[in-house]
Amino acid sequence: MATRGLEQSASCPDAEVAQEWEVVGGEGKGGVLVRSGESLTSDAESMRLSTGSVVRQLALAKDRLHYQLLSGSGPERGFVTVRLQSKDLLIRRQVSSLLGSALPSSPSKELSSARSRPLRVLALHGGGSNANIMKYQTTELRKSLGNQAEWDFLNGRRLWKDQVNSEMMVALSKGEPFRGWYAVECEEDGGPTDRSYHDKLFDKSVKFTYDEVETGVDYVLAHIQDHGPFDVLLGFSQGCIVTHLIAATLRQRGQAIPWALSVFFCGIPVRDNRYMDLFNDPLPVRSVQIYGKEDEMYDYGKSAQPGMYVDPIILEHTEGHKFPTRCPHKAEIYERVCQEMLACRSLRSSI
Repeated sequence: MATRGLEQSASCPDAEVAQEWEVVGGEGKGGVLVRSGESLTSDAESMRLSTGSVVRQLALAKDRLHYQLLSGSGPERGFVTVRLQSKDLLIRRQVSSLLGSALPSSPSKELSSARSRPLRVLALHGGGSNANIMKYQTTELRKSLGNQAEWDFLNGRRLWKDQVNSEMMVALSKGEPFRGWYAVECEEDGGPTDRSYHDKLFDKSVKFTYDEVETGVDYVLAHIQDHGPFDVLLGFSQGCIVTHLIAATLRQRGQAIPWALSVFFCGIPVRDNRYMDLFNDPLPVRSVQIYGKEDEMYDYGKSAQPGMYVDPIILEHTEGHKFPTRCPHKAEIYERVCQEMLACRSLRSSI
């Protein structure tokens, strides 16, 4: 792509401030028009850059921006007009490379209103769990955010068929049935064995099949439509997988991803081969991924999940398949997660 005559952005990784922009125009049109080149006569891309997306400046000439997508939906790179007939289509943000906090240089009234309200978080529990258990698991994170955030805990639509024998889990559920987001079947060559589920996950010869994925995806999307907007989707374990599938399905449908940040605790990748093509290209959603080094899923998750997203933020703690509660660095982990969450801005585009 031609960038001749454009003001080049700093690419040094040690730069204190990286220039980012937020899309504020294009509402009602699916976003702003993207072209393949700097010229206004260059070919238009088939997808628009959705309202609320955040992009990194690669180069700038007058009102023409060459960008790389950080969050939201649209072409991963391209050229857009930042101001048209005295109306801002994109506005500048200043981002600290250390903390990831974002501040607009001249926020519009609409953005000021969105940022004055609490951050809105939709939390998706793990398999064999429920909303009450997820509330308990997120206690320390919720305390760290305080009244800066509003939380919505959604129960999975499917009842969990496997027996849950943990007395603690039963107590935390407060009478709510255990649930999941979709059904999982696995098929081994030569028939069933007594191998653990963990061993089967690492064995590529074992075929995993997710049932009712589309129904589960649409179930969460309907909740977002009815109860949103949400700035953050936060998932634990299987809740991470359904978040991957929702974002990838929206991209496949050519629809905007209506949240700004995905946060994954003990996340793992999609295992059903029927959905692998959805992740051939990394998802352009800003993400924070937190892994427990003592988690039996640590190698499985960290070996594949980071590659599913553009420029993920990776954090680790010294505990297992859980939210950190005892590790020496838990305060720093929660502080960084909070910083990233509070840097989010509401997407004003609808599904």
